[in-house]
Amino acid sequence: MIRLAIIEDHPAIAEGLTALLRGEPDVTVVGTAGDSDAADRLIAAQSPDIVLCDIRLSGTVDGLEVLARHTPGPAFIILSAYSYPSYYVAAVEHGAKGYLSKMAAIGQILAAVRTVAAGGTAFPDDVRRSVRTALRPPTPREAQILELVTEGLGNAEIAERLSLRLKTVESQLRRMFDRYDVTSRTSLVRVAQRQGWIEGDR
Repeated sequence: MIRLAIIEDHPAIAEGLTALLRGEPDVTVVGTAGDSDAADRLIAAQSPDIVLCDIRLSGTVDGLEVLARHTPGPAFIILSAYSYPSYYVAAVEHGAKGYLSKMAAIGQILAAVRTVAAGGTAFPDDVRRSVRTALRPPTPREAQILELVTEGLGNAEIAERLSLRLKTVESQLRRMFDRYDVTSRTSLVRVAQRQGWIEGDR
């Protein structure tokens, strides 16, 4: 019997998954948790074999940090609404055994659970490709500059906001232009959005 825990902060999704999986003869849902702190308690109390875990959780940390806290431990399959390459890479680096979209069919989720329970991994081909080709993310300083570019600030305004020299901001932007093969601030922002370094269309 595969002991499965579900970490999901949307109650309807958690309840729906529980109802769909409960009827499987080889799977038992040992509990659900809606935030990271409850997730820690559930995993400690129930010792599941597999954890289906969202990345974005309420509580003190996100799902990837919950995974890190319990490694070694149960096998984690990330179940997320987000298809950012940076999320795929982070999941693999944190030790996840699978990554599925919340739009996945219940049959696909079940197949992933059984594959991982048997010692395999469950990463769809598009996730594997994205992990292989993912771009190196910006440094913390570059990320600060990129965020302010996204807000529409000019180089001089960014320099003032971050207490940097103007030439420093310009050189950081040039490095990002070269690294990500773009020629404009707009293109740089689009790359950052596609990779999941910043959110949404601004």
